[in-house]
Amino acid sequence: MKYFISDTHFYHRNILKLCPLKRKPGFEELIFENLKRQLKSSDVLYHLGDFSWVDSHHLLKRWRELPGRKVLIKGNHDWHFKNLHLYFDEVVEFSTLLYVRGKRVLLCHFPSKDLRTYRYRELQEKITEIYTETGASLLVHGHVHWNSYAVFCGCHLNGVKCLNVNVEFTNYRAVSEEELPL
Repeated sequence: MKYFISDTHFYHRNILKLCPLKRKPGFEELIFENLKRQLKSSDVLYHLGDFSWVDSHHLLKRWRELPGRKVLIKGNHDWHFKNLHLYFDEVVEFSTLLYVRGKRVLLCHFPSKDLRTYRYRELQEKITEIYTETGASLLVHGHVHWNSYAVFCGCHLNGVKCLNVNVEFTNYRAVSEEELPL
């Protein structure tokens, strides 16, 4: 079974201030508990970026104890992280394409359109182009966080069907391939 998760931001203290409506102290434990319940050794977990703010032995030990294969598609907060290869079986720089139930599913940290900021616009344009060129049926992404204005991604404005798997939208659990709206 394939699973998808994004924006865990393990041990990123500032995320509590940035997303106070959704992030509470100890959110990391909730993510680990959910993943332990969900994953089996034959599963693949695709982490769509913004994994952690710190590189620590404690995090490495807990992460590696989780069953299954782990693949990271890098997000903007992963660019500074030097030891990702210790945490993940595979690290993808920008995007990857999977087949799920006979449909092309594009994975990337970035949405096709972020309505809240102009940062990373060239990466949003790039993923929109890849989506179109590959004939993808769905873009699974992260990056866009919960906010009190209810302004989320604008992928639909680019004709891109999407699912944001940021943990703030998924009750701090991974989304299974069976749940993808294909």
